[in-house]
Amino acid sequence: MKKPGTVLFCAICFLLIPMVLSGCGDLKDAKESTLTVDKKGIVTEALVEDFPLEKYDKEELESSVKELVQSYNEQAGNEKVTLVETEFKEGIARVFLRFQSREDYRKFNQVDFFAGTVKDAVAAGYSFEGKFLDGEGKEAAKGAVPDQCQDARIIILQEPLCVLVPGNILYVSENMELLGKNQAKLPDDTRIPYENAQVITESYGYVIYSAK
Repeated sequence: MKKPGTVLFCAICFLLIPMVLSGCGDLKDAKESTLTVDKKGIVTEALVEDFPLEKYDKEELESSVKELVQSYNEQAGNEKVTLVETEFKEGIARVFLRFQSREDYRKFNQVDFFAGTVKDAVAAGYSFEGKFLDGEGKEAAKGAVPDQCQDARIIILQEPLCVLVPGNILYVSENMELLGKNQAKLPDDTRIPYENAQVITESYGYVIYSAK
């Protein structure tokens, strides 16, 4: 589970051990931390961790997450982040959070993040100089990204997470691992130190998709 850089989250960091399993699957049944973004720009994330109940206190985890969400919303002056559900099953903890915008996700987690159109990402200054793969894993033709997909949707992240898109993946940056037509993952094999003990990767991951 990620550390947004607040004192309240320290308790969670001491309680949880990161786990890495293959495949995102449906967000409800995610086997590793996964996020998705809907047409309105609302970000929903499933934070998934190894959590044997004989070793850890689920009430303490729930309380810490609720306090963290409440603290952020009080500072924002509105309910920008919602704790949708917590689930403890077969030694796994799943915490589902909903963010009203990409900015709320970015501020809450204190890490760069973008969700919007490719055109907007270019205007925001994100670089598209690296190599891209198409939805079949083949290297994209020169000029395909970003020139030929300006109106497509894109998610840009720097956290080792799985991304589940509401549509079909068109292109991903070459550092992304394709897991299916609508799933890709930014591996943590190039993780680097970051402020507040947050985990980020050396390069950004890009997922370009056509929304349904």
